[in-house]
Amino acid sequence: MQQRLHHLDAARAVLLLLGIPFHVGTTATMILSPGFPAWMANPVLGVGLSFIHSFRMSAFFILAGYFSGMASARRGRRSWLGDRMMRVALPLVASIASLAVIQYHLKVMLSAAWAPGLYGWPLAFEHLWFLIVLLGFVFTYALRPRRAVVRDGVWRPLLGLDRGTWPIPLLALAAWGAGLAWGAQVLGLQDNEAVFEQELLLRYGQYLPAFVIGALGWRLKLGNRLFAFDGRWPWLAAPPLMLGHFLLDPLVRPHLGWEGDPAPALRIMDGALACALTYAMSLIVFRLLAHLFDRPSRAVSFLVDGAMAIYLFHMIVAMLVILGLAKLGAADWPFPTMQWAALSALVLGLSILVFLVVRRIPLLAVVFGGQRVTPRPRGNTPAKTG
Repeated sequence: MQQRLHHLDAARAVLLLLGIPFHVGTTATMILSPGFPAWMANPVLGVGLSFIHSFRMSAFFILAGYFSGMASARRGRRSWLGDRMMRVALPLVASIASLAVIQYHLKVMLSAAWAPGLYGWPLAFEHLWFLIVLLGFVFTYALRPRRAVVRDGVWRPLLGLDRGTWPIPLLALAAWGAGLAWGAQVLGLQDNEAVFEQELLLRYGQYLPAFVIGALGWRLKLGNRLFAFDGRWPWLAAPPLMLGHFLLDPLVRPHLGWEGDPAPALRIMDGALACALTYAMSLIVFRLLAHLFDRPSRAVSFLVDGAMAIYLFHMIVAMLVILGLAKLGAADWPFPTMQWAALSALVLGLSILVFLVVRRIPLLAVVFGGQRVTPRPRGNTPAKTG
């Protein structure tokens, strides 16, 4: 039996909540029009957004693949699928029926350019796409053959956790990323909410390797190594890959005086670098969290319990905060980096308050938290004396 990895609970919360500074930054610079000029000209913010985006969702989907393998093996395929419908599909449906509509109207208030909505529907998905892609991975995994088609010994080198095998996953991921970028260009696919089905298809292809890595980690019983890898190669590979990615990332290029979108050949190169980078960075992040969280923590448990609701509601909170600042003339305020950090902390705090309200209302706790809240029995409470 594998040892419980307490830091994986922290990783689930941290990776989702890192979306808050990312979406605060993108709301103020990409959705709001005109965006905050000081933010858009700030290289720290551009590099910070690129850095967060370089590993956050891939690391999350590695965890999702690992926990999918674990839960499916322990609970059985049917029971596991039922649990996923409760914890993922239900919050998605509830969010589409409510939060996506609210986000649309706030998005239009940020910029009238978003008025067409999603195929004429008043919906804005922003951060909700990940639930759809996660469900896609769940159904894909549920359709896997019951018996192994390929021996475990063939899969093992793809994780690069054994001595001398590190080039295999990096080359395989680079080839996948380059192929995906090339295919998107040939087929004319756009990573844009205006063509939502194309965006979902590209995101599915982008994060499929991460989910597979996590599922293989469980199948090969390598969780202790995958999520606390002590090898040196990720630390050596990440810096040059990150530098190359920065030079090609549209979030960073304008700060170097270059055009945001690179040429088609460079986009294919960035696809290769970014896909390999995500794995190296994920291993580093998991290793750091293993050092920081090696035992149970009440704070981590609280954030894990609230991560889904906090993440679902934070986009509305971020839009409201950015709207308020725009009305106050924040575009002319100094110190954009400090503003970004302070607003991210404010949005996190307000989103936690929303979660505290949601979990006290059983219906909301079920549909937005994905789990039923059991009320405390009142009859057994001892009477106060004094």
